[in-house]
Amino acid sequence: MDLIALLRRASEFHERQLVTITADEWALPSNCDGWTVKDLADHVLGGNRFAVGMLAGLDAGAAFADALALGFDDDPVAAYRASVAAQLAAFAAPDALTVLVHHPAGDIGAREFLGFRLGDLLLHAWDLAQSTGRECTLDEELVPVVWEAYRPILGAANDRGVFGTGASGDVSSEAPLSLRLLDLTGRRP
Repeated sequence: MDLIALLRRASEFHERQLVTITADEWALPSNCDGWTVKDLADHVLGGNRFAVGMLAGLDAGAAFADALALGFDDDPVAAYRASVAAQLAAFAAPDALTVLVHHPAGDIGAREFLGFRLGDLLLHAWDLAQSTGRECTLDEELVPVVWEAYRPILGAANDRGVFGTGASGDVSSEAPLSLRLLDLTGRRP
């Protein structure tokens, strides 16, 4: 499995939702509690920037500060595209996928961190669509990869409220994996 190709695919999937947002939709509330659509877009943009710092060897605090220092006042789509290019380059650098990153959840391998980034891009694309009244079907090639990336962290993530209310308990194990992933991460389609 080519992880960089999957990251590119997830980034493009997210961008397809991002470019549909009109000027009057940025201030709408998102389906992520307490965030507007712009806040949601900024979160993903910041996450891309954060990944670049983490892969450069910064600790979480310094990577977060670097991500914020670039600001969020530019054109959201142009800023997103620049962050995608930087994130792809950082993950594609020689030996980048073999390093240990100092993530807020603890030290993790870059491959595991890339799985988190795939999830952020995939799921927040769905959030953008839901928040603006659009349809969005999750990319079926990315869903199982994100599912496998998230399964090991479910207990800790739910304890910290990372996935909102978490799984509803109402979705059958026989349901499509995309529906189970949405539910697992606190999303109610």
